[in-house]
Amino acid sequence: MNDVESLGTQRAGESGLESFKETVAGKLHVAAGVIQDRANQNPRHPMSSYASQAAGFLEGAAEYVQRVDPQQVKSDIRNQVRQNPGKSLLIAVAVGLLFGVLVRR
Repeated sequence: MNDVESLGTQRAGESGLESFKETVAGKLHVAAGVIQDRANQNPRHPMSSYASQAAGFLEGAAEYVQRVDPQQVKSDIRNQVRQNPGKSLLIAVAVGLLFGVLVRR
C-alpha cells in the first residue's frame, strides 16, 4: 500500500469515527432532553431533581464524546497500564467478570 492509499484509509477511518462520535453524542443529547422534559412535567415529584441531575450528566457525556480525541485516550490508557500493570490487570479482570455476568443473563 502506498502513502496515498494509506492516508486515504486513515482519513476514511477518521471520518467514520467522527460520524460515530456525532451519532453517540446526538443520542445522549436526545436522552438528556427526554429525561429533562419528564422532570419538568412534574417538578414536585421527589425524583424530578434526580432526573434533572441525570440529564445534566448525559449532557456532559455528550459534550465529552464530541470533543474526545481517540488517539489521546489510547495514549492515556497505555501510559496508565505501563505505570500500574497490576492495578490495570485487576480492573480488566473485574470488568471481564462483570461483562460475563451481564451477558449470561
